[in-house]
Amino acid sequence: MYSYYRTTPLEQWIDHLWLKSGIHAPSQLNVEEVASRLGIWVHFMQETSRALEYMGMRSILVDQRLEREAQWEDFLHELCHVLRHAGNQTVMPKLFCEGQEAEANRFVLYASMPFYMLRHLKLPERIDEASEVISFQFGVTFELARKRLEQIQRRTLAAILWEEALKQEALNESRPIDAKAKNAAR
Repeated sequence: MYSYYRTTPLEQWIDHLWLKSGIHAPSQLNVEEVASRLGIWVHFMQETSRALEYMGMRSILVDQRLEREAQWEDFLHELCHVLRHAGNQTVMPKLFCEGQEAEANRFVLYASMPFYMLRHLKLPERIDEASEVISFQFGVTFELARKRLEQIQRRTLAAILWEEALKQEALNESRPIDAKAKNAAR
């Protein structure tokens, strides 16, 4: 099934970042390890998580009131802003902010459960059971694990359907047109 899955440019960018940083196993995917490897200063506070960059110093403030899995997801969301975005969202046009937020949400999905790590897991058939395994292995919420699995299933199914449509089209083009169809066309 995984042979049909194709990573997006954002997934490829994240995979390259993780591998270049020496991140090869789910056990390395946590706030402290990633921040250390990427040179990001992290501080836990009793406030909503956010990213800051000042004079080249990249910082992420993480809401310590959240559960560990939610802190990790918040950290990754803010990490995307630090690594890929520029500007102050409070003065940006609304659509530009929405685009950055959408990318940060996809970043969380791909960075927390990279496909190059997922593809090696032996997962149960049922999506709820597979989500539990992924949640445990990658330290993410059950909901995020399920969302990633559903995303992989959708994109895999789309690739399979596309391949089948191309096969059918090629088959139709290779068939000779019968005499009745030729006469009807005249």
